[in-house]
Amino acid sequence: MTLANANSLTSVMHALKEWAILVKAVEEGKQFILFRKGGILDDGFSVESNEFLLYPTFEHQSREYIKDEYKKDFDTLVNSKRDDNTVTIRSIARVYGYYESSDRSKLLGLSKFHILNDEFIDYRMQWNRSKPVSIMLVRAYMLDEPLLLPIKQEYYGCRSWIRIMLDYGIITKSLKGSKPIVDDATIASIKKEVESILEV
Repeated sequence: MTLANANSLTSVMHALKEWAILVKAVEEGKQFILFRKGGILDDGFSVESNEFLLYPTFEHQSREYIKDEYKKDFDTLVNSKRDDNTVTIRSIARVYGYYESSDRSKLLGLSKFHILNDEFIDYRMQWNRSKPVSIMLVRAYMLDEPLLLPIKQEYYGCRSWIRIMLDYGIITKSLKGSKPIVDDATIASIKKEVESILEV
């Protein structure tokens, strides 16, 4: 969601902090499901916007929770040269479904829609056991031009959502030219299958 400020010609947009390897997978059409329970600094998890920037982070991401066939991608990404003072955002995500579940068998049934292994599901379920796992079905849209942003102090910390101040003209242009990773029929088919697995 973009909130325009006409006086300063800037806008504030929600961004979801997610493991860099998962952001890459979403952008490549290898992942359509994001599992959340909220960060340490969050009071649970909720969808603050149905459209948001995907903010890749290297905080807390763990190789042990990635399926074997994607571990090489993980290693390449972690070992790639990057500037610790900036972040490159290449996409936005739009939410096509939001669900909650504490049923392990149903959560495991979603495996074809993400690159995480079964151990990750167990790890996610064990965190804050009293709350169900939040499941977002998303489709990525690649920005017309990537956003290279300085990492501000308020972006750090174990939290799900941050808000980013952007030049209104630049973000408007990038959003206008954004292109979906998969077509409408594909995401509709995925949604139907996800909801069948979750029995919703």
